[in-house]
Amino acid sequence: MGIITYAKAPSLKIIPREHFWVSGLKRAFDLSAIMPLYLYVLNNLEKIERNKDLEITIGSSTIVYQVNKKDDIQLITGWVGNRKSENFYLNKNVR
Repeated sequence: MGIITYAKAPSLKIIPREHFWVSGLKRAFDLSAIMPLYLYVLNNLEKIERNKDLEITIGSSTIVYQVNKKDDIQLITGWVGNRKSENFYLNKNVR
């Protein structure tokens, strides 16, 4: 009989701040960047600076977020499009 290994699936909480929802209601934005954001944070969790505003864009939408000390992803704000004219994946410090 072979060895059976059980592993807990990785999980990160995504916590939207109130401003994220308010800005989304005032100016509709695309939520399609949330999945790439989750995967980026999951794969780079050890390298990401905590409690610092970061930005991810997939061309069609941009999200500003932080990763806190509990490794929760906090969504701060978002908008349609990106800061640059290029249409590529970007993850950079905002401040």
